[in-house]
Amino acid sequence: MKNNLLIFMLLLLPGLAICQNKALNKFYRQHKHEQGVKNMKLPGWVIRLGSKIARNKAESETEKDALGLMRHFGKVKFMYSEEGVQIPAEKVSRLRQDLLNNHFDDLIMIKSEGMHMQIMVQEFGDIIQNIMMVFNDTESGEMFFISAKANLSLKELSKVLQKEMPDKLTPLFDVEEEEPVDVSL
Repeated sequence: MKNNLLIFMLLLLPGLAICQNKALNKFYRQHKHEQGVKNMKLPGWVIRLGSKIARNKAESETEKDALGLMRHFGKVKFMYSEEGVQIPAEKVSRLRQDLLNNHFDDLIMIKSEGMHMQIMVQEFGDIIQNIMMVFNDTESGEMFFISAKANLSLKELSKVLQKEMPDKLTPLFDVEEEEPVDVSL
């Protein structure tokens, strides 16, 4: 019996390694031990348990729905610093390029006077499987990084957003789609 279990675990190990995103793992490992940086990994069951507890204490229905989405999250890694430690901009750019090569898409990117914030997601079909956020402020000396595994349906997310902000999601003005240009010779 022990041999069968050992063989099964050895066959399962390569599959688990493929599930992890190499670029995010490398970035996390490189920066988590820097002076003044604090980091933590939380397994998915802790996230889901915490969301259930918080959901029971939530007052509004929207809060309960938003916390209900947390049941779709897996392992979360984060690191932060408030003591003047920043990640060099070229390393964040390299991470972004590596993630773009790994089927990530930019969700939000803000750069303003020493402040850099970026959120990227990896989608397969209508399912968000990875979420990454980096916040780096050179003026105040703050840095924050979070990476989360997920199995979050875009339909469920849009239901929560539409329930919370029905009038805020309407377009401010209509933009007509342009016809594709024929470039055949």
